Amino acid sequence: MAEQTTLTLPEIEIFKSKALQWANYFNVVCLFDNNAYTDSKYHSKEWVLAVDAVDEITCGDDAFNHLKQFQANAGTTIFGMLAYDLKNQIEKLHSRHYDGIRFPQLYFFKPRYVIEISGNKVTINRNYPETFELIELIGKIKPDNQQPATNNSIQLNRRTTKNQYLQNVEAIKKQIEEGTFYELNYCNEFYAEDIAINPLQVFEKLNARGKAPFSSFFKLHDKYLLCASPERFLKKEGHQLISQPIKGTIRKGADATETEALKQQLYNDVKERAENVMIVDLVRNDLAHTSVAGSVKVKELFGIYEFNTVIQMISTITAQIRDDVHFTEAIKNAFPMGSMTGAPKVMVMQQIENYEATKRGLYSGSVGYITPNGDFDLNVVIRSIQYNAASQYVSIQVGGAITYDSVAEKEYDEMMLKAQNMMQVLGATVTDE
Repeated sequence: MAEQTTLTLPEIEIFKSKALQWANYFNVVCLFDNNAYTDSKYHSKEWVLAVDAVDEITCGDDAFNHLKQFQANAGTTIFGMLAYDLKNQIEKLHSRHYDGIRFPQLYFFKPRYVIEISGNKVTINRNYPETFELIELIGKIKPDNQQPATNNSIQLNRRTTKNQYLQNVEAIKKQIEEGTFYELNYCNEFYAEDIAINPLQVFEKLNARGKAPFSSFFKLHDKYLLCASPERFLKKEGHQLISQPIKGTIRKGADATETEALKQQLYNDVKERAENVMIVDLVRNDLAHTSVAGSVKVKELFGIYEFNTVIQMISTITAQIRDDVHFTEAIKNAFPMGSMTGAPKVMVMQQIENYEATKRGLYSGSVGYITPNGDFDLNVVIRSIQYNAASQYVSIQVGGAITYDSVAEKEYDEMMLKAQNMMQVLGATVTDE
């Protein structure tokens, strides 16, 4: 077992902030923060920070086999990301659109430092003297509040205009009426060029506002993901697989009474239920490919969960992975997640390329970790800001599921509701059409 030391610290929130600031001096960083979210029995890590790459893998081709080999040789928990466009290796698909961020298709690393926090207990993968020295070093970090989060007001451009978005929703609905597919997740990008931001400060503001259970700060040299995701893609714990797709979003109320009324409104919304159940069926099918026959179960259907800024409809599907299946196959067979594609999955992924104007890249991909025994937890990259510091390119992508019952204007409003939190954190406005 790898050496590690656990200590109890006061002022743990200050330590977390300083630890992340210390980590940001390195080229590779991955933080997971569940923001003390306890409304789920499936959460595993409260706060974990992986820093500096002792070894790493960056893949363009045959990514899942390379990941299998890398994980087998790592001997410790590895951290990393899977971009949406890995779909092109899983199915006969392609992506031809512009990518302003340029994350790789797959990247995982073996960290030099791992700092894990539960309550006020801090565990570091070092012996006691080294752990004490590191904590002392982190404690001396001065707050990075000299540089503002952004250097000026940000005007975001729309990759697709509102009028074109509305037209595309109608075109998608026409294809649904014709029976081409049942549901398609349609996304749009808001972006800005030549913008300097402080990614760490932006993430801390986003995380404080969203307090989401699958928040992540991911840095790969000059590329940053600042993520306040409420959604799990897939988790493996022993032989159990767990997926928790989100379909259904509504704003929170001005007070507790209005919020409860909105929860009921979301729960009873026929359209949102239809979206949710279609994706549940898709996830059941994805998990069935690698699971024991008859083990796929819907543990919760149409669960209504309240987060800091929105209310979500979440369903939970579990399954038992077969003994003859490697964990990478379970990921591959379920990726990309159904909540970000639609149904039938391959057909809609083909059609998404016809309607969207930006390569999704890491958006609607996943960030997570894999333990030495092949257990893992992977989020869904949504509610995120991405930033390429070299090109000073900022990107926010948001979307929603289009079904037969969709109303184009309402879909647009829901998309803007999802984008609002990220835009407010950036102090950004959207340019007029």
